[in-house]
Amino acid sequence: MSSIAAFVQVAEHGAFNEAARAMDLSPSATSKAVTRLEDHLGVKLLNRTTRSVSLTPEGERYLDGAKKALADLSVVGSEVTDTNAAPKGRLKVSAASPMARLWLADVIAKFSAKWPEVQIDITLADHLTDLAAEGIDLAIRSGGLAESEHLIARKLYDEDMLVCATPAYWNKAGRPDHPSDLARHSGLRFRAPQTGRLFPWTMNFDGGLQRIELPADFVADEGEMILNLALRDAGVAQFPGYMVRRHLATGALEEVLAQHRPPATPISAMYLDRRLLSPRIRTFVDFLKAHVPISDN
Repeated sequence: MSSIAAFVQVAEHGAFNEAARAMDLSPSATSKAVTRLEDHLGVKLLNRTTRSVSLTPEGERYLDGAKKALADLSVVGSEVTDTNAAPKGRLKVSAASPMARLWLADVIAKFSAKWPEVQIDITLADHLTDLAAEGIDLAIRSGGLAESEHLIARKLYDEDMLVCATPAYWNKAGRPDHPSDLARHSGLRFRAPQTGRLFPWTMNFDGGLQRIELPADFVADEGEMILNLALRDAGVAQFPGYMVRRHLATGALEEVLAQHRPPATPISAMYLDRRLLSPRIRTFVDFLKAHVPISDN
């Protein structure tokens, strides 16, 4: 673009010396820049004499487009580099479906009210997608997601994993006194869509974190299906707090073995590593962190 800028300056000033002064370059460097542009285009843009410079017919046609291109580039550059600008544009977000429906929707509504020039496009997926391939700006996921060379994870908050069933189920099957008692209960298990494997249950007992062998009486690859089964007295399940907190508050579900909860699971915002993060992504991540659900930590 420096060669185009040099050509425009020479065309507007009618002389290499004046154009060079305007660009803080030497006349020789300015002349070479224009020559490089002519060589690249394969046409002569300027008629040169010892006293003056004038545009060729090709130069006249090229000048209008060159000036417009430089102006457009200046506008785009300002929009991209102005980190203090109000966020705007389309923001593509991927989130697990229960998370999106149960608390993210409320956060998005509040964000949109504050930043109406950001258009949010939500994709529901219960596994981490290829952000670059699918054009995703931001993914919200649970679990210990490791950063990579091209992916940044910013923890939003820690969420507890709670073992729950309905009071009617506990009254019928009995409330467990120890995590090992869960082996005799009807288990509602989550199957990871991307691997087909059952999500493991872990709890703290006998001096550390232990894996629980729980029957898989019902299996689903969607968290809300498991929640609906639990609410219908079908068995016991382990849920992230944001899925069941409202049901615990109303008494529809009852947690057991709270003293044996596993370590809280981090909920993170994932985005591609960019040296300069766009205002809309940075502002949305900050807003998410300020409006996370109230956990029991």
